[in-house]
Amino acid sequence: MSYLELQAGRDSDRAPLLLLHGVGSSSKTWRRLIPCLDARRVIAPDYRGHGGSAAPEPPYVIDDFVDDALRLMDDLDITQAHVLGFSIGALFAERMAITAPERVRSLVLLNSIANRTAEERARATARLAHLSQHPPSETAPASAERWFTPAFLAANPDVIAEEIEITATIAHAPYAASYAVLVENDPIDEVAAITCPTLIVTGADDVGSTPAMSEALHRNIASSRLVILPDVKHYIHIECPDRLASEVNAFLEDVDSTDRPAIAPSRTSI
Repeated sequence: MSYLELQAGRDSDRAPLLLLHGVGSSSKTWRRLIPCLDARRVIAPDYRGHGGSAAPEPPYVIDDFVDDALRLMDDLDITQAHVLGFSIGALFAERMAITAPERVRSLVLLNSIANRTAEERARATARLAHLSQHPPSETAPASAERWFTPAFLAANPDVIAEEIEITATIAHAPYAASYAVLVENDPIDEVAAITCPTLIVTGADDVGSTPAMSEALHRNIASSRLVILPDVKHYIHIECPDRLASEVNAFLEDVDSTDRPAIAPSRTSI
């Protein structure tokens, strides 16, 4: 399994941070967020068939990705980590906290799907059908309009091109198989089992992982915090890394400063 590792803060008593990217992405997607985070050991893997990781024969199920992440933690002698997941990565993070709670110090859930409506399920299923017939090199450019606000698209063509290139270079079969996992899973009936401190963040203008979805997670995960960032869509770690890092740093500092903090439920729009 290919991964990026930053050693800053490795010798501190802070738990490492595991970053789980979105479907069709790679560890490269964290290039704007990582410099904004407080110093600690950071591990950012590439999923099966993504980035530099090999692609086992599809189909895949959600626990394949969770097991991959846990094996990587074992290989790196990491007993427990803070787990930050974006989009499908949030699904994997939630699943880790449910099936292996002793390995998860806290959760940060970015732009997670949850509690899809019938219309939202139909749209996701239609996207899966389309991308199953077309390689990511064809579908990625149009996807950028869902990922970023018009203002960010217009002002940052180089950044957009980098994200499109990451997706466009992924092999078709593992991409479609991974996207199927995103479409076929909804965590809403399971997340009440999550007991670790949890920060939930999404963009106010995200049309795929909507504020309503994050609100549903917040209602169902005890001792969770909800932050809705205005004027951003899906890729909040790219579009506003400084604002996001401010929330993440403060949350992780709270968790690291106590043995098992009682995180007071709260909601913030900033």
